[in-house]
Amino acid sequence: MYIFKHVKYATLNFDKYPELLKTKLSKVIFYSIFFIFLSNLTYILFPFITSYNQSKGFNNFIEEYIPDFTTKNNKLVFDKYYKVDTPLNITFIFDPEENNHITDKDKKYVYNNILKVTPTNIISSNLNINIKTSDIIKVFNINEKADLINLKFLITTSTVITFILFMISFIFSDILKLIISTFIINSIAKFYNLKSTFSEIFKLTIYVNTLPFILKLFLMPMPIYVYIGFIAIYLHFIFKHMQEYVKSVQTE
Repeated sequence: MYIFKHVKYATLNFDKYPELLKTKLSKVIFYSIFFIFLSNLTYILFPFITSYNQSKGFNNFIEEYIPDFTTKNNKLVFDKYYKVDTPLNITFIFDPEENNHITDKDKKYVYNNILKVTPTNIISSNLNINIKTSDIIKVFNINEKADLINLKFLITTSTVITFILFMISFIFSDILKLIISTFIINSIAKFYNLKSTFSEIFKLTIYVNTLPFILKLFLMPMPIYVYIGFIAIYLHFIFKHMQEYVKSVQTE
């Protein structure tokens, strides 16, 4: 498959870039889609699988991380204030009082996102979530902890939707990054006096991002400052080889 040959050329052989830029645009677009989709799928799916394995399934998760409770007048009743860190990088807080906001007490010694449950509300520290517990109690007939199994389908569906939304947002983020990088690299190419078409610059942008995509595929994404430095150094060597290629063609 040509993809593996192009990976080798794009990451190890700067002198092959003039050849890479002659590749059909349709092949280069497929090359980019392949890496964008696969790298984001791996990068997002791994935490979901890890979290599921650490929580040992839905039933065990409920047993370990959610305290006993009852319901009264469509409100949740907890015996005491309860705070617990979960494998989902979320800290659950169960407050017996109707403190329907994140307090300083809630934030103390907490480094994860917070999901707070009070007798009347479910609140998130970083998402715009404020759900009435009375709605959940009525719809799913929740009277005690054991009844939470009724929420399994809802939580599974929500997890799948969350995964898809994360996937879409990450893919669009990578596409936007490639588009912006194309314009920037086009300006840099002019500095090196390279008369390249916009199509060639677009291909170059995709190929120069091969290694960042591979690192992301193996769950080692580059910090932005490392990414910028890497791209700058790569482009310098690539443009130098392209200048030499142009000179060799002109002298023939």
